[in-house]
Amino acid sequence: MKLQSNPRQTNPRAFWQQLLILLGLDSIIVFFGALLLRDWGQLSNLYFWSSILLFIIAAIPIFSELGSSAKLAGRAVRKGEKVGPLLKEKQPIYERGAKTTYLFGLAGVLTFILSMLSIPLG
Repeated sequence: MKLQSNPRQTNPRAFWQQLLILLGLDSIIVFFGALLLRDWGQLSNLYFWSSILLFIIAAIPIFSELGSSAKLAGRAVRKGEKVGPLLKEKQPIYERGAKTTYLFGLAGVLTFILSMLSIPLG
């Protein structure tokens, strides 16, 4: 059982650029939400809800990795194969998921800080 990874799926942008893009998109959405609600005091609330959403997105790769690793280990044990080499083949997929978790988790922390800093606007 050999896992295949697509080498074209690597992102050429640096981590900090991805973080800035994510924070920029989040801020644009929050500002448009405040415009639609016609209340600048809602910036804090919208940043808070977006931080919760970013934390949820950050947790998705963790749970999917746990499930797929357990599934892979169960298949290997049933077939009598060694689990270690199969999990080592899966390492690049795990690292890609970890980068996603770090990116969205850090963005969630920063948007939570922005929500605290924007409380005086309300």
